[in-house]
Amino acid sequence: MANKPRAVARARQKNPRLASHTTLIVSLFAWLFLSVLTLFILWSMRDRARLIRDNDNERILSSLFTSLRTYDEFGEAIEATPILSERIRGLAIYDANLSATYQWGKAPNVYEEAGLGKESPTRSGRYTIPNKSGRSVTFILNIEKLLPPPAPPSPGRERQKSGQDSRRRRQSPLFSNSTGTYLYIDITHPAYWRTQTLTAFIFPFCEIVFFILVFYIRHLYLRNRGYRERIEAQQNLVVLGTAASTLAHEIKNPLLAIRLQTGILRKIVKTAAGENGEEELSIIEEEIDRISTLIYRVNDYLREDRGNPAPVRVYNLFAETSMRLCNRNIIREAEDGEVFIDPGRFRSALENSVRNALESGGPEQDIGAAIKKTRFNGQRRIVIAVFDRGAGFSDIKRAFDPFYTTKSAGTGIGLSISKRFIEAANGTIVLENRAGGGARVTITLPEYIAQV
Repeated sequence: MANKPRAVARARQKNPRLASHTTLIVSLFAWLFLSVLTLFILWSMRDRARLIRDNDNERILSSLFTSLRTYDEFGEAIEATPILSERIRGLAIYDANLSATYQWGKAPNVYEEAGLGKESPTRSGRYTIPNKSGRSVTFILNIEKLLPPPAPPSPGRERQKSGQDSRRRRQSPLFSNSTGTYLYIDITHPAYWRTQTLTAFIFPFCEIVFFILVFYIRHLYLRNRGYRERIEAQQNLVVLGTAASTLAHEIKNPLLAIRLQTGILRKIVKTAAGENGEEELSIIEEEIDRISTLIYRVNDYLREDRGNPAPVRVYNLFAETSMRLCNRNIIREAEDGEVFIDPGRFRSALENSVRNALESGGPEQDIGAAIKKTRFNGQRRIVIAVFDRGAGFSDIKRAFDPFYTTKSAGTGIGLSISKRFIEAANGTIVLENRAGGGARVTITLPEYIAQV
């Protein structure tokens, strides 16, 4: 069980897309969680503001009906009480025809009862209608439900009860207007509407901020993960380089001794037995050359990528390389220019590309190359293409893996070396199979422009 996390970590290192997709899913879930949390908090703020609003409304209504004990009409009660005059903007009583029988402040002359169909009244027949444009809340009270039902009079107190009801009706226009159906009160609520506006603005703002924050953290994580993997790769490369250098040095010395003794043995065989044994000695020398080539390739792979960059004329170096390997100039199209790269590393990359074409199994006369100039994202670049009509790449995705090869005599390290050297010079190398058979290796490097 202890090895399971390590196995998962190794699998993620081998498959960067899996790690990228995993972090993307985690980021989306984190963003969704923060969004839901923000929505819950804002909803709680709105609900609290609504409760405060309703409590204020009850307090204002209580103060209004209390003031009616002293004043004969609503307008006098509102104007005489500071909190009522500050908060109530309009009041009206509407009859069964929905026409105003009493009106104070800003209230419509005729009320549209159809608007109440969208609202749900309370048990007492009250409708609460928010008015966003007026920054207020309108109360519509059903007078019939608001008035308590008359209690059955007792025989001994019927006359006294009738006198009290008369005095109450004289004191309040609400009770004196027996034809009234609705009481309309418009109450201002600036604090409530500020909360509504603020929460409506905060939610999309928080969504954008959380989205940027979560994916920026994801970006930092992926970048730091890439740094960590590169550091680990460099550490492994240092260990591998130390071991390979030591091994290469230890192998070189015996190879030199074997090569020297093979030369002596060849002279002895020629003297003693004529041509007998010549073929066996040639096989020994070929295997020695093969081991030496592998050692040199490993040393190339372990060299520092960038080297000592300098301006290099592409055509001259490529022509020299092709003459040495193919005994002819394979360049068919040429637009010459300079690139800024270590000459030795550039020569190694070109040699690997040409050798790959020579070992492809196709006709040697079909091997060719082209040098062209182009522009990409406003930058001038030089594109070098080497192509052949051989077997092509059987697995392009693994072609750059160190020591991966499908050739019986290949080392599987040439393309890896080329990739490291070209990318160290801010260039790219692309492999592709050609239509009709064969392969193409395309190297692209920034063109060097000498500053005057």
